[in-house]
Amino acid sequence: MMPSRGLSRPRRPRRGFALMAVILVSVVAATIALALSMLSMSNVLIQSASERAMSVDDAALSGLEIARARLNARLDTVPVTGYATIENGVTVTGAPQPITRTTWVARIGNSDSLDVGGEYGVQGEIVSRTVDASGNTAVRRALMFQQSFARYAYFTDIGTNPGGTILWFANGWTAQGPLHSNDSLYIWDGTYPQAVFRDDVTTAKGILNRGKGWFQKPPPREGVSRIELPSTAELNVVRNIAQRAGYVFTPSFTTGDSATVTMRIEFVPVDIDGDGLTTGPDEGFFRVYQMRPAMPNGNGWAMARTPAPPTTGVPVHSGSTTTLDSLLYARNCGVTTMVGGRVATPTTFAAIAPLAAGTYRQRMRAKQDAFDHANARCFLGGDPRLTPTGTFVASDAAGDWLPRTSGTVPAAVAARADGDYLWPLSPRFNPDFRGVIFAEGRVGVSGTVRGRITLVSRDNMVVLHELRQAVDPSTTSGSCTPDDDIVGLFSGRHVLWADNALQTPQQRRDNSGNGTAWLAARRDFDPSPSRPDLAVHAVVLALGSIATERASPPAGLAAASYVHRGTVRQVGGRIQSRAGQGGTMSGGFLHGYVSDISFNQCALRFPPPYFPTTGHWSRGQFFEINPVGFAPSSWFAGR
Repeated sequence: MMPSRGLSRPRRPRRGFALMAVILVSVVAATIALALSMLSMSNVLIQSASERAMSVDDAALSGLEIARARLNARLDTVPVTGYATIENGVTVTGAPQPITRTTWVARIGNSDSLDVGGEYGVQGEIVSRTVDASGNTAVRRALMFQQSFARYAYFTDIGTNPGGTILWFANGWTAQGPLHSNDSLYIWDGTYPQAVFRDDVTTAKGILNRGKGWFQKPPPREGVSRIELPSTAELNVVRNIAQRAGYVFTPSFTTGDSATVTMRIEFVPVDIDGDGLTTGPDEGFFRVYQMRPAMPNGNGWAMARTPAPPTTGVPVHSGSTTTLDSLLYARNCGVTTMVGGRVATPTTFAAIAPLAAGTYRQRMRAKQDAFDHANARCFLGGDPRLTPTGTFVASDAAGDWLPRTSGTVPAAVAARADGDYLWPLSPRFNPDFRGVIFAEGRVGVSGTVRGRITLVSRDNMVVLHELRQAVDPSTTSGSCTPDDDIVGLFSGRHVLWADNALQTPQQRRDNSGNGTAWLAARRDFDPSPSRPDLAVHAVVLALGSIATERASPPAGLAAASYVHRGTVRQVGGRIQSRAGQGGTMSGGFLHGYVSDISFNQCALRFPPPYFPTTGHWSRGQFFEINPVGFAPSSWFAGR
């Protein structure tokens, strides 16, 4: 029998594993889809939040510029102390979501501050805070500064004189730096070029005879916004700064015409380190001379003005007289000599032998010989060279040098004859000095300045003799530093180039029997080697005019006898309400001064201390402030 075979069982499929795989794949796919969806939603939310934050930040930034524009449009002002709110929770228009904005302004080192700047101009800041409905907050800050008037080589508010006569730019008149006029520019219709403009030119109106001007920069801009001169209120601001240093001076009396000064300020550099130079950082000083009311030497003594002719004449023929030569009776002039190594004036014209009998020539000969002497010179009242020995004296017959009542001086200065009468220009010797000297009345100025100063007068200021910087500004224009010498003159009225025995050529009558004619004018009574030119290193701002005193011949003097004085060679700028008269023409002769103005480029970067500003706020840097815990009362504390 054959053995029987066993039967095989069929295999069953694993159906549960496939289902689980499908489920797992589905879960993974769903998870990925959800993750992608969440990521996409997150990106949308982040983008939306970012866009809202950007809108809030943009609104804060725009608030800074809106505030600056309002300040320049004079719709708002920046307070001298504290802060002001320009916008307070206003709704920002044009934003994609509701945003409110608050904006504040304040000064940084305001112009009346002695602690935190202000010396180089007025600086300020704007802070803008914005908030949206979701609480997103941004706080932005912008610095700004006001441009100093020292940036202009030439500036006028009115282009005509008080009588309405046009003041023309003519005969090659040249502006070396920026020029602005709130009036029209009037260029003479003569041979091209009548005027040369080497830098930017702007005018609030237009330009007459524009084709006669040579504009070397981009074309001039007409119809720009006016720039207002400072108000007299700013005089009080700078006075306060000078007062804290003890540098406010008030003339004890006034006399004569509006250009007669009884007080003068003379700048004197002193070599205190023995290096043979007077350009050290602490070597600047000044002294102040004050006349006495009795005026034994005449009311023009301090400024060396040529005295008026005596009221009585000299008999020449029966019943006829001729006027005496007035300069020959000036106590400021005489024949100089060397005494002990010093220039001295042993005998002034006024003290020369009295008149002799006889003809005019016989009567006047001693005085005329002194006038004609090669060493005859004239000096400002109080000058040591007017003494017989050429040495400093604290008091003379007519006035006194004011003793120092503020600040100190080093031993090298204290040992000088005038050591007690020198006032320091360095904060090292007067920690409260911030560069401002203030005169409450008419004041004269001259000398050599080592330091950074702004001399301010509430009244007229008269440049009596050359005013120089210890370091010539023409040598520093390409490498300006904060320690460079700089001089600003700021007058509440006018700044005048003096008519005095030093700067104006002087005449005497001829040697005829009756002295009826004048000899040619003599120019060298000025002891300065630059005579007859007048050097002025200063940026000059006058709320009135900058002009030549007595630019026309005096009554009764022939035009040929009153010749021009030379050239005012100014390095700086002229800013004035109305252009003043520099010189005149009559009888074919030029009188007064010719002007030669060079721009001091260093005044752009480092203007005279606390010099008036144009009021226009320029944009500075931008900053972001952490909005957490920000409060304006804390931020602006102490401003």
